[in-house]
Amino acid sequence: MRRLPLCLALFLAAASMGLLPSGASAADTYFMGHSVYGYSGYSPGGSLYINALPSDAEVRLDGVLLGQANDLQARPVEAHAGVHTLTFQAAGYEPTSVLVRVVRDWTTRVRLTLIPAR
Repeated sequence: MRRLPLCLALFLAAASMGLLPSGASAADTYFMGHSVYGYSGYSPGGSLYINALPSDAEVRLDGVLLGQANDLQARPVEAHAGVHTLTFQAAGYEPTSVLVRVVRDWTTRVRLTLIPAR
């Protein structure tokens, strides 16, 4: 008799009991051959580590204020996986927006220096 790998057996057992998040599939449970559900936990997103100058720049993620650039350097910002818009503004500098891709279970570093206004 052939035995299933433990992580697959646990997934099938959880699926049969209705314990999986809605829409979860076997494809969502493996990343590079390792289980990302159950043993290592399930994460709907990743994080951003933001370094911006000037340090008093206001930072927004999809229009929602995150804080000042100086405060955001102390910790990663959690975000759902996908493409997001980061907007940076500071007095005397040109406002700038960049698109960033957040990858599940990964930290993406964003470094930006604003251009002085003319």
